[in-house]
Amino acid sequence: MKNQIYYIAGSDGSGKTTLLKDLEKKLMENSVSTIHIWLRSPKIFSKPLMAYCRMVGLTKYKTIDGIKYGKHEFYRSSFISWLFPILQLLDFKIKWLFERRKINSKDIVLFDRFNLDTLSDLMVDTKRMNLHKTWVGRQFINLSPNNCKSIILKVDAAIVRERKLDTLHDEHLEEKIKTFQILSKDLNIKLVENNLDYLIVKNEVINYMINGKI
Repeated sequence: MKNQIYYIAGSDGSGKTTLLKDLEKKLMENSVSTIHIWLRSPKIFSKPLMAYCRMVGLTKYKTIDGIKYGKHEFYRSSFISWLFPILQLLDFKIKWLFERRKINSKDIVLFDRFNLDTLSDLMVDTKRMNLHKTWVGRQFINLSPNNCKSIILKVDAAIVRERKLDTLHDEHLEEKIKTFQILSKDLNIKLVENNLDYLIVKNEVINYMINGKI
C-alpha cells in the first residue's frame, strides 16, 4: 500500500481511540482524507470452534454490575491452542482483504485495531507468550504494511481500571498489558507511556507519528 498509514496499538483502555482521533484532527488540518480501520479477531472459520469451546467450558462469561466479561481458556487444550491461531489468521486475512477495498489511493489510513491487537489476544488466550515468534505469529506481523507508522501504548492496570469501567473485573488485563510490552520490545516498536498528563502524551504521539521526533 502506498497510503500513509498510522497504527496505535495497546491493551483495552490504554487510550488508543482517543489519541487516534486527536492524530486525525492534526492530519485533517491539511485537508486530507482519512479512513478508520477497526479489525480485531474476526470470526469466520473460527466461529464453529468458538461454539465448541463455549460448550466444553474453554470459553466462559460472567456479568458483574451489568457488564459482561468473557475469557478464553484455550491454554487448557494443546489442540485448541494450536488450531485457533491458525483459524484466526485465515479469518483476519479474509476480513483484511475486504477492508482494503474500502481504501482510496489518497486516504490516510488510521488503524484503531489491527494485527497486533489480535496477536496479543491470541497470546493471552493460549498463554503462548512466544506466539509472535512462530510461523503463525510471523504471518500476523507481516500483515502490517511496510510503510505503517506504529506505536504501542502502555498504561498501568490500576489506571486502566479507573479510566475504563468495563475492564474493572477483567482477569487477564495484566497479561494483555504484558503481551504488548513483549511485542514492543521484540518487534522494535516505540512504546509510549500513557500514565502521564494527556496533553504531554498527545504531543509526544503526534510529534513521533507525523514528524518522526521522539
